[in-house]
Amino acid sequence: MTQFAPNFPRHEFEASQTATRRGIDNTIPDDLLGDAAKLSWFLQELRNKINRIHRSETRARELPVIISSGYRCLELNKAIGGATKSQHSAAQAADISVPGMTSQELVEFIAKHMPNYDQLIEEFGRWVHVSIADKPRGSVLAARKVNGKTVYSPLAVV
Repeated sequence: MTQFAPNFPRHEFEASQTATRRGIDNTIPDDLLGDAAKLSWFLQELRNKINRIHRSETRARELPVIISSGYRCLELNKAIGGATKSQHSAAQAADISVPGMTSQELVEFIAKHMPNYDQLIEEFGRWVHVSIADKPRGSVLAARKVNGKTVYSPLAVV
């Protein structure tokens, strides 16, 4: 049986209001469970580091990592207008946020403390798309709306 991280159980990756509203089965297929579990452990390590490093600097309360979009079956991905080759559909990506951190701060934290990420996209100043892969690219981008279209550009991190 595939083991998911304690703070990131399988159901958090499968949860989708759009899937529920439209009656779409967003269950992660067995052949993708390994990738989803790897992503859950990546996020667990991120959460642990945020709460060890960020909290020690700010003396803040414990900070959760919130998944707003995890796995997306092809039908769900199409329904929300996701990229045709989205890593969400391969169970290798999640859109996340951390209350108390801006999306830019979160990108910078991940880039500095989690070197095995594949791609980080700071999306619209609201959340961060993070993905993992067997051969990580270490790509960091920003997504913005320009004339109604999403435009991606390289994002410098400090």
